[in-house]
Amino acid sequence: MTFRVVKQLFPAPSSSVSGSVTFTDPIWATRPFYIASSSDMQLWEYDSEGDANTKAAQLSGSDSTGRIYKVIEI
Repeated sequence: MTFRVVKQLFPAPSSSVSGSVTFTDPIWATRPFYIASSSDMQLWEYDSEGDANTKAAQLSGSDSTGRIYKVIEI
């Protein structure tokens, strides 16, 4: 089995602007969307779930945007 570390796409809460109106998410809102990689992000894959969890915790703890990293099985 292979385990991949994925990154939360948007930190929560967030807001969006439509015309002159700003819509703000409530504090309890979350963004359950995760990505495996983007043009500026390394792809992390491990054979061990423990190694993947360690990397996810390291990345979550050092991400200045507050995004969450989690492990999925692929």
